[in-house]
Amino acid sequence: MSTTNTLSIRRAREEDAPLLALAQRAIAQRPGLLASTPEEIVDDEVRAKILELEAGESGLFLVAELGGAAVGHAFLEPLSLAATSHVVRLTIAVHDGHQRQGVGRALMNELLSWARSEPRVEKVELQVRASNDAAISLYGSLGFVEEGRKTRRLKIGPGEYLDDVYMALWVG
Repeated sequence: MSTTNTLSIRRAREEDAPLLALAQRAIAQRPGLLASTPEEIVDDEVRAKILELEAGESGLFLVAELGGAAVGHAFLEPLSLAATSHVVRLTIAVHDGHQRQGVGRALMNELLSWARSEPRVEKVELQVRASNDAAISLYGSLGFVEEGRKTRRLKIGPGEYLDDVYMALWVG
């Protein structure tokens, strides 16, 4: 894939699953970043997603490494219905301690470059917590626009909710 300084981006491998799941569990401990709780993130499900996207033709799972250590991961997952098969859903996780260092932008650029070159992909969609200003700013700088919002979609504590913002980028 590509290398920027010492940051490199590569395709995910099956053996990455435990480390990527561990990183997601660490991120999920902070309410409002991931919808999942740490207990809901399972190594075998991450492994299955890597294998599923590697076997398919219209999805991609990437890992960002810095000095040989994984510092982020992201994937594009095709929607399954015929009427939505031109759409991929983007999921990204920048591992703890590596935010605001260009990891997310590098992963996004690589995914979007792939999406633009893939004839089956016309639209990239994502969901982001309304409280995640840094991510919303990054997505906006890459051309994503807000398409909608689900209010109080995530319950993060007693009487405490977050909105989910739906953003998309047309690449077809």
